[in-house]
Amino acid sequence: MVWTDKVPRLYSLATSMTNGLLHRDRQKCIVLFVVVLAAFLLRTFRLARQPLSWDEGWSIGLSSLTLTQINRITALDVHPPLYYYLFKAWLRIAHTEWLLRLSSVVAGLLVVPLVYEAGRSWARLADEDASSTAVGIFAALAAAVSPFLIYYSQVARMFALCAMLVMLSTFFLLEAARTKSARLFLAFVLSAAAALHTFYYSAMAVAAVVLYVLLLRRRQWKVILLSAMAVVLLCLPWLSDAVPPMLSRVGSRTGFAFAARDLVQFLADGIFGLVFAYGAGWGAVVVVAGLTILAVMLCEDKRAAGRMLLLPVMAMALVLVAVSLGAKAHMFAARYLIPASPFLCLVLGWSLATWWQRSRKLGFVALLLMLVAVSPTISSYVYAKPYEVSGSFDPAADYRFLQGKTTPDDIVFFNILSLAGQYERLRTPNDPPWSFVQRWDPVVEPLQPAIAERVLPASQRHERLWFVLYKGTVAANLELKEWLDHHLYPAFGQWGADTLYVLYLSPRGDLQEAAIRATFAEGIKLETAQYTKRADGGGSVGVSLTWSATDKIEREYKVFVHLYSADGRLVAQHDAVPVNELRPMPSWSPGEEIVDHHGLRVPKDTQGPLRLVVGIYDPQNGTRLRLENGEDTLTLGVMD
Repeated sequence: MVWTDKVPRLYSLATSMTNGLLHRDRQKCIVLFVVVLAAFLLRTFRLARQPLSWDEGWSIGLSSLTLTQINRITALDVHPPLYYYLFKAWLRIAHTEWLLRLSSVVAGLLVVPLVYEAGRSWARLADEDASSTAVGIFAALAAAVSPFLIYYSQVARMFALCAMLVMLSTFFLLEAARTKSARLFLAFVLSAAAALHTFYYSAMAVAAVVLYVLLLRRRQWKVILLSAMAVVLLCLPWLSDAVPPMLSRVGSRTGFAFAARDLVQFLADGIFGLVFAYGAGWGAVVVVAGLTILAVMLCEDKRAAGRMLLLPVMAMALVLVAVSLGAKAHMFAARYLIPASPFLCLVLGWSLATWWQRSRKLGFVALLLMLVAVSPTISSYVYAKPYEVSGSFDPAADYRFLQGKTTPDDIVFFNILSLAGQYERLRTPNDPPWSFVQRWDPVVEPLQPAIAERVLPASQRHERLWFVLYKGTVAANLELKEWLDHHLYPAFGQWGADTLYVLYLSPRGDLQEAAIRATFAEGIKLETAQYTKRADGGGSVGVSLTWSATDKIEREYKVFVHLYSADGRLVAQHDAVPVNELRPMPSWSPGEEIVDHHGLRVPKDTQGPLRLVVGIYDPQNGTRLRLENGEDTLTLGVMD
């Protein structure tokens, strides 16, 4: 009878407990859903308002290449390749600004529930008396409204993915240490390796989490260290290719020397950038720091508070120092602090939870202060994207310039993948395909392998090759243009803003020698001349001229090559300073031979025979130099 009396009571107690738990879980789920929904709205608001940035063009251009090419370029870059692998797959369905950025929105949105779960695991591991749910909820709320995370959730770059993977690996390791689960340790290894293959500075955040767990769970040191070693082993194959050029870059730019004054400045900039107080000023930094300091003062167990804050403080400090040191080798940019950003959310989550537990009114005040601190940045800076839109950069400028000038049989080469990516997004089946020779920051690839791998094969398949040269002949571009001017036939060149557009021809058939030598005024000699044997309508003609001079030439003359029909009509021409502007005549030494190439595009309706002539003129007044016989043009030959 005793047991039968207790059964209904036990059942009633179990039912009431279950209902209470379900009720609390339901409330927790509702609150978390609202937080995630707010995060989604903040991350999709004005998502496609800004045009694609320079760096987003790089994402598209690099991700459009083969996996081998992606590996080769990223080994020379400051970012590893995983993001580009994933974005390459995403490009199959994404073409508009909204869809292209949606991949970052998804990654950035996942950061919010991951911060919640990591916050709960962190609180449980560090302080069993802590309210883990409150810490998780407030940390998720801080992540939802973080200007830093909102900003880079709207940019088609690797930063949102980095934050997501860092938080995922953090959650797995904290839970693995708490539950001693082998599967979670394996999950940590895979997610941490993925984070490092996405963004190099992720290593600092992962190292901080490993060190923190080692300090709190000393008895598990073997499995923790084995997991960390496994992460390193998974990254070694990639690092063996990427580290040598990275060290070379650091050494060439800094000599491995860092001034203490510079480091202090970078750290100050880093703290400001981590809070992402742009538009709000140092007041936002003071609010964030004040909320945390006062929370520590409110906390009765200072030792537990120190144990809790050790993790995010170590993670943020290691990333800050690494980015500050790396700034001397590359540059300082707040976005490089992205691995530390979720840890700031954990700090705010713990601070707000501490205020909330002390007093609901104080909690509301603290929460309001945080929202007030971030609102100026969100309203005036986040959606304007000033970091990503530089000056008057027009992502469609190259495509517009090439429209109407190209045919589907042409090919377009870019000297930087940022512009190639902008072109790729707008390109239609009626536009020519593109390739690249990467010769501008952040990557300068070796020229000769690029020529052999891409330019020479393209010249065998296409008669017309367009080159879009950002910054023209500046820096490493000059070596590329010199090769093109000596091996192909320039037919057109024009500047557009800070980009030089050049059309080169690769005529079919052999060249024939013109049996002629001539001397123009001022001792300018035409030593040899070669030209394409045939000139079919719609085809191209290549002309190679070898010049010399008997004396120093003072004026900058231009060479013209004209093609005339049988009735005397000019059907094609190319005018240029010798060697396509690279060797103006005042730079010639007496007796030096200058090989000068010219290309002519023959209109489709043109029929032979065609007469090919050459001459020299002064571009200032149009006056032509005369030959010894008094003529101002020299006929090289007649083409069928």
